[in-house]
Amino acid sequence: MDFGARQGELPRPEKYNNFGNAAAWPQQRADDVAYLNEQGLHGEVYRVWLSNANAPGTNVFDTCELATQTCDFSAVDAYLTQASSVSDSLLVNLSPSAFVRGRRPLAELRPMLELILRNLKEKYPDVKYVEAFNEPDWQFHGQERRAGRPADQTTLQPGDLYRFYAPFYEAVGDVNKNVRRGDRIQVGGPALMWMDPKWMEPFLDDFAADRNPRKRLDFISYHAYLSWDDKYQTPTRYVSDLSAVASQRRTLAGWLKQRRLDTDLPAFITETGIYPGPSFDDTDPRNDYVRQAAAMATYSYLYANQPDTYMFNWCVRHFAEERKDQFVTRTPDGPLTDTFTPYGNMLLMQSRMKDTRVSAVSDNLEGDNGIYATASKDRTGASLMVWNWQHVNDTSYRTTVDMTRLPSELRHGPVRRQLFRIDQTTSNYFTDPTKADLQLVDDKIVKPGKTYTETIDLAPNAIYLILLEPVRR
Repeated sequence: MDFGARQGELPRPEKYNNFGNAAAWPQQRADDVAYLNEQGLHGEVYRVWLSNANAPGTNVFDTCELATQTCDFSAVDAYLTQASSVSDSLLVNLSPSAFVRGRRPLAELRPMLELILRNLKEKYPDVKYVEAFNEPDWQFHGQERRAGRPADQTTLQPGDLYRFYAPFYEAVGDVNKNVRRGDRIQVGGPALMWMDPKWMEPFLDDFAADRNPRKRLDFISYHAYLSWDDKYQTPTRYVSDLSAVASQRRTLAGWLKQRRLDTDLPAFITETGIYPGPSFDDTDPRNDYVRQAAAMATYSYLYANQPDTYMFNWCVRHFAEERKDQFVTRTPDGPLTDTFTPYGNMLLMQSRMKDTRVSAVSDNLEGDNGIYATASKDRTGASLMVWNWQHVNDTSYRTTVDMTRLPSELRHGPVRRQLFRIDQTTSNYFTDPTKADLQLVDDKIVKPGKTYTETIDLAPNAIYLILLEPVRR
């Protein structure tokens, strides 16, 4: 780790997060929000759901009326209010399923979106982003192909998607006319299940060909779990090699350049994980919790190395799948308050990192498995996260961490060195409920000078945080 080699502001993936839908553990949400804020995990952008089929009664396409120009947000008011209190801004996901399936006339989509977004912005001013669709390639095509329907008979074809996106940017443009410039809503999508060129390229083709001077695509979005074959019969989960996502920004920039579009267009990976749907590595989930934590740290690292790319964590509490939870949710006594899973503790580690990223290089990687490191500094000291991503492998490492050119604040006088750990037995409710909190495993005073060396033992999927801070007298 070379603390003299600055690499700009440290990316903050822990500040980009998802709530489950409005019906997912609502009785816990107020406590969760309070605890996240208390622990320093206040977000920059939280993604919320207002048309999710898994939350009956909360679809704003059904609770807003064009005839009366009114919206009833009572079913999602607590949800949106709580989300607003844990994040600087909200990204609202809206999937126009009834319009895509032809159950409602397409001509009504733009005025309906304008009505929804105008009322949302007035009542919940932290709404800053609207994301069009949620996995339309899967919802309206892939699922049907997987069930055996011919490709030309599915609800939606790749070339059909953009006509349902245009009403979104038109509605946002109308709403923004009455909003101050700094508070205006941004719009993007299409939240594909994966960055599939069969879907993304036609969408970008249609945007590039759109002659409307008011067209806008403020961000492009997709998910990062897996890829599919053409017939949607065989998934390839990224967990087999997480480096599959490492070149996504370069690919996207190439597509944008070919169409003479802005190559700096932000990419929002609005869902990320190694366990899509109900998948798992072990039927007994206890090993999977630590795998999830180490995998999400690795995803964060890989996306942090790609410019204009923002990875969203998934999620605070999932409505059905426990491996994705950041809070301990499924116990014999029900959901726990103020108790993180290993994944939640990993986010807490990230939040304790310093502000300026510095160079960190590992020489122990075989494929995507092995030792990863992220280092940073600011006026308060230096920080380092180091972890051993192994997935289901069992390789351990005794790792020597060399921290060179330490900040001048740390070269003179005593320095407090703290060591935090997450592994199968530490900072892990599922092994030891008494050690569910992020555990400080070593704490001592050192005098590092310009260089400090630490040796740590990294079990499979173990994660360490090292903090060096001057002792204030």
